[in-house]
Formats: sequence, structure tokens, C-alpha cells
Amino acid sequence: MVREVIAAGPLPPVPDVRLTRLLAERRARFAEAAGADGEAALRFPVLAALVPVATNRGGEIAYPGDPMCLYSALISTIRRSVGRRESGLAARPHVDDLYPDWGHYPDLAYRRAQSGPRAGLAADNPTTDGKVFDPRVWDAEAREAFSAQLVALRPKVLLLSAVSAAHRYALEMAETAKRLVPGCLVVLGGRHADETVRVDKRSGLVQLSWSSTAQVQLDGRHERVVDFVVSGDGAPLLDLLMQAVGLVCDPGFGPTDVDAVMDSLRLLANSRADLEGVGVVVGFGAREVDVQPLRGRSLGRAELPSPYDAFAIRARFGVFERAGSSPHGSRTAHMMTLDACPFKCTFCSESSAVKSLPTRFAITESQEVALRVQRLVDWGAEAMFFDDPVFWGGNWNAIADFCRDLKELADRPCEDPESAAHGHRSVRDLEWGAQLTVDVVLNRAKWDEVGAGLDLMREAGCTYVYIGIESMAEQVMKHVKKNLLRRNPEPWVGKVREALEKIRSHGIRVGSSVLFGLDGEDRGTIAETIEQIGALIDDGLLIMASPNILTYHPGTGISAEHGQDELDYHSRKENKPPYTFFEEAYPDVVSKLLTEDDIWYIHDSAAKRWGSVRNSAIEESGAA
Repeated sequence: MVREVIAAGPLPPVPDVRLTRLLAERRARFAEAAGADGEAALRFPVLAALVPVATNRGGEIAYPGDPMCLYSALISTIRRSVGRRESGLAARPHVDDLYPDWGHYPDLAYRRAQSGPRAGLAADNPTTDGKVFDPRVWDAEAREAFSAQLVALRPKVLLLSAVSAAHRYALEMAETAKRLVPGCLVVLGGRHADETVRVDKRSGLVQLSWSSTAQVQLDGRHERVVDFVVSGDGAPLLDLLMQAVGLVCDPGFGPTDVDAVMDSLRLLANSRADLEGVGVVVGFGAREVDVQPLRGRSLGRAELPSPYDAFAIRARFGVFERAGSSPHGSRTAHMMTLDACPFKCTFCSESSAVKSLPTRFAITESQEVALRVQRLVDWGAEAMFFDDPVFWGGNWNAIADFCRDLKELADRPCEDPESAAHGHRSVRDLEWGAQLTVDVVLNRAKWDEVGAGLDLMREAGCTYVYIGIESMAEQVMKHVKKNLLRRNPEPWVGKVREALEKIRSHGIRVGSSVLFGLDGEDRGTIAETIEQIGALIDDGLLIMASPNILTYHPGTGISAEHGQDELDYHSRKENKPPYTFFEEAYPDVVSKLLTEDDIWYIHDSAAKRWGSVRNSAIEESGAA
């Protein structure tokens, strides 16, 4: 079920006089407070949190990928806050007079010293890196730690980033914030918001799916504990929302009028000819629901700061071991050159069919990406993983240019004074990995370019490629749109083996993901896939295989085809084995083609046949 809301469209440009008058009134109100307490009176505390998807630690957990979705959403508001803090109060009334307190950027010593989970309270950490709560597992220990963070900091705004499987825990975290800090505004963004709040291109109406936070609160399936939902271009939209909060909220711990914030959001958006960002902000105040689509300019990744500008590199990825710094793997930074896949697999929420406005580096910006990699190495990265659904969109010319740029940087003298003073670290020792697809590797039309590209990747430090195999059963793969251009009509099993052999022949290791529960799946195809993957492992073509269970995501083609329009991503039902063995798997959202007995069979059989090469959900190390 999709509910369409008649959204407030773009308003006529607001005369500057209205905003100028509001800013002057705000400056007069805060003049006394600023005089008494200095700049501290003009900052309001904020806390960001990555919402976990798991409730069971299942043994020791190596710190997985850094939460890049959250980091990316915060970079614009943090940059504005740090700039405002450094410049001081403007001579004339300004929209940033009252601003969120993100602290200051970490220095080089801090960046290099930090690794693994954050310790301590956000209230005691003056850096931007310290303003994030990142528990990874939602258990009694995490609940207690989260409550302690709220009580100590008393944030004016709590920012939550959640994928769909984490939505139930996001609601619980919001509920906790409202109980412990009643004046706190709760903002929800991330993949779940993007999947469940969309604008219909033809009608212009905003669509709220049955699983969306907005619809869950409107229907009364959960109390109203989330004040704002942000969907779309997270960084510019969140920055605009935080400015709107600054125009409305008062110092201290009192409540803030949600409707007034939404009105200020419109005022700001419609007074700017240079509005940035495309998406929707939904507010829950005294009005039933307040929906505001924003249609600014989409930003390329080169226009946005690096997400790590504000954060330390904390992740470790076991597939990278060259540095020898930890039994859990090398300290690994994550990066994306684009955030949507050019293929249109019906099950994937990263597909271009779901995310119609990808944020990406242009293929001519490979040098900028290489320079950012160099900076991350200086900041302590021992390894890099590119989380692009397909590395550089599968463009072998861009891949080759990037590898040449990275190799060239290895021989360039350090140009950063701070790095030079503390011991410059070269990209020469960096190892890295990326994601490709079978058909990108087997591009017959560019066969020589593929081989040359793989050689350049290896020479530039690439030691690992991750490929989505999905299934080894032709009965299943005939339904999967892995090959956008329908190249290479050969049988899938042969194509998989040939692609892995080609990558391995160029000196690069390969890992894979396998997905059970797609159309055409039955016990026979499950057994066939497990055995065929086992054969690839036996032949040394795979160093890691990750079994996954299809879970329905709002907005994907397979969810609609299977009639899964009402996905329960909000109730507090207890999860249990065998679902807990698989990432994001819950009984109400897994493939209807799989029984619980099938899932037990997958878990037990993959563990037996694949042995230590099998990668469990608990060990998964991809970026959040």
C-alpha cells in the first residue's frame, strides 16, 4: 500500500525583507545570552547515531565497516558548524547565528590514534568524531550506553540513520530520547527513509509506503516519536533542516515547535536561488503530516567534503592483512565513487531502478579520488575498500585513469605541512579492494581493456575484488537482471567460473555474495548453488563466500512482484535463529519462497560445504 500526499510545492520566492526581519529579531533575542555566556549560548548540542540491525553479539565482533551513509549525511551541516565556530558571530544578523555544536575537526594525532569502537561520552569529546553513537548491536549494554549519552549531552537534536532492518530499533531509540530528553527533536534518515518516501515523477505527489516512518506514525502503529524524516540527498537537506531548527529553537532544554521549523525550512528554501539537494522532508507537529519536497541542484561527490573530514577511520576488514596491525585485519577506510548500481536487479535497493538520482564522481575526476585516498592514508588508513555497487560504474577507462593517478601519487613528495611534520605515509603500501560484476569482467567488446584494467588495479595496490554471484542455478538466474545490456548469453555457471579465473589470473583474490530466495528457488536450486560455490572454493577461485537470505525492501521490483506491499519493519518482535544467522533477516520480511526449514538447511549446509571460507553475518565487514 502506498499513500500519496498532496505535497506543498515550491512557493514564490520570498522577499529578502521577511528573512532579514526574522534574523534581526533573533539577533536581538540572543544578544543578552551571547553577551553573558559568549559563543556557548549560541550553540545547541546534537548527537548522531547509526541504528544497528542486530540484537545478538554472537561472540566477539571485529569492528565492521565505518557507517559511511551516516558520515556522508552529516558532512555539510558539520562543515557549516565548524566554519561558524571558527569565524565567530557575524557583524550583521545571519541565518547561522544559532547553530548546532558539532565541535571541531580532529587533528592528525587524534585521527591516527583512533581505531575500533568509540569510547567515552559525546558530551566529553570536543571533536566532530565524538558526536556519533555507533553500537552496531542493539542489546542491553547498548541501550544502557545510549541512555547515558542522552542524559550527559541532552541533545537538542538526535539524528538517526537506519536501513529498513534497523527501523524497529530506530523507533525504540527515538522513544528513549523523548523519555530522557523531552525537548529533543528526532530526525530519521538513511536507506529506510529513501526507500519509503519518494516523489512520483509524473504526478509530483509524495508517496509514503506502508512501511515508512511517516505512515507508521500516521496509522497509530507507533506513537509519534520521530519529528522529521529526511529522504533524498541527505547532506544538503539535513544542513538546511538544521539551519531551520536554528531559526526557531531557544537556548536550553525546552521544546521546539516542529511546525515552526517546517515553516522556516520553506522560508529558507524559497529564498535561495542556489538551493542544493533533491528530496523530501516530512515533519510531524500539530499538523497531521507536513510534507515538503525540495528541488534544488543535485551535487556531485567532488562538490561535497570527504565523509572522513569529520571522522576517524575506525573499521577493520579481515580480508586485508598486509599491514599486520591486528588479528581482525588492517585498518580500512571506505569510499564510494557512486552510490547506485547501473544494473537493475529487482531485489536490490541500490539499483538505479530504485535510486534514480545517484551521487557520483564524474569519470574525469579520478585524480580527485586518488588525492582523497592519499589523505586517508595519511590519516591512518592501511587499506581501502570501494563500496560502489560497481567500481566506477564498471567504466574501465575511469578505472584505468584512477589506478594511474594513484600510482603517480606514490612517487610524489608530500605537500601537506602537517603530514610532513608527523611522518608522511605513502599510498605505495596501501592495499585495496572494490566490487565488480561478472558481466563487467566478461565484457567481450572491451576484452583487452578489461585485462589491462585488472593489471593496473593490481599494480596500484588492489588485492581483492568482491562479486555478487547471487545463485549458481540457471533456473534462478534467468529471472535476475544482472546483465543490463544482455551481453554474453552463455550459461551463468560458466560465466561465473570464467570471470573468477580471469580475475585470479591477474593476481587478485575474489570474494562473493550468494543470495537465496530469488524467483525460481527451491530446495534443489539451493543445494545446487551450495555445491557449485563449494567447487569454486575447492579450485581456489574464492577466498570468501557470504550466504545471504533475500529480504524484501520497500520500493524494489521483487517486493511488488511478490505482493509484499506491507512490510513490517516497525514492530518489536523478537528475532531468533535461523534468521539471526543472516544479515537483515526477519521472519516477516524474508522471501516467501523460503521456509524456516530451508533457512536452517542453508545455514548448516553452507557451513559444512564451504568451511572456513564461509563468511557469517556477524563477521560481515562491509560499510553500513
